[in-house]
Amino acid sequence: MAGSRVEQLKVRAEERDECTLISVDGVLGRSTYAVLRDYMLKCAVEAPRALVVDLSNVTIATTSALSVFTTVWLRISDWPATPLLVATGSRHVELLRRTAIRRYVGVYGQVGEALANVERPAPRKRVARELPHDPSSPRAARLFVRQTCAEWELADLLTNDAVQVASELVQNTVQHTFSEVVRLRLELRRGRLTVAVGDDSSIPVVLGDPGSPANFGRGLHVVAQLARTWGCVIDRPGGRKTVWAVL
Repeated sequence: MAGSRVEQLKVRAEERDECTLISVDGVLGRSTYAVLRDYMLKCAVEAPRALVVDLSNVTIATTSALSVFTTVWLRISDWPATPLLVATGSRHVELLRRTAIRRYVGVYGQVGEALANVERPAPRKRVARELPHDPSSPRAARLFVRQTCAEWELADLLTNDAVQVASELVQNTVQHTFSEVVRLRLELRRGRLTVAVGDDSSIPVVLGDPGSPANFGRGLHVVAQLARTWGCVIDRPGGRKTVWAVL
């Protein structure tokens, strides 16, 4: 490890066997931790079969920076539930296998080995629709979700929850962002339905005080009550975010 050199990091992504391979070059340390974290989160939102991170050309300035993989895994484990694997190369394989991250992240010596150990995901249904930044969009979202749930033959209770969650998230985007497009996505996997809404704002959503007269964030309390779990993934380099709820 080297802590005295200037910390710079370059990341790039390519598709390999329906997975996203992230190649990393440079120094991973305290000042570049966020670069890798935000890039992995950005790639995960696209819901590839898996994220595989190649560290073979990386110098690890401090072992604490390796917690970036645990952090990202915790952020994506519920949604989009994308597996995260690391290919260390011969330089770091023993180091990473001695750390706690291997409890959450697959650690392999080579990229080919990591790709070979990616499990086939459970069957998934997925639809998406772009809506305008317009007061009519929450209603359009409700109609779209109800129609999709009918096509997927989902129970009435789950359908009603999904309709309400989508309406609240789209309404929140229309009211509190300047995003020209609202991206609505529905995913069904292992009997769980995920409603995700993306916009062109990197400002995170915050639960407001339910007793406050202000409207900002109050709809999120409805989402939090109806969802098994929910969250927000920020794509800082792209200036976007996605708010999701698993029902």
